[in-house]
Amino acid sequence: MASERLRKRLVSVNAILEMLTLRRAQSGDPNLGAGMEKRIIEAELVDLERAMAALESMEDTARPNPQRAGTDL
Repeated sequence: MASERLRKRLVSVNAILEMLTLRRAQSGDPNLGAGMEKRIIEAELVDLERAMAALESMEDTARPNPQRAGTDL
């Protein structure tokens, strides 16, 4: 199921981001892993945008078109 895959992916991403936070604290370098963090966040945002676009498209398809109402007779 897609929601289960999403949940697993987000759990994995969260673990990576928590590890980066821990390593930053240990090293004292606030920029450690910043590039990786940025790529992870950007990828998740792109995926979210695609999912939202798909949902909006499905909603538009399911919504009756008032201009066509009554023309199917």
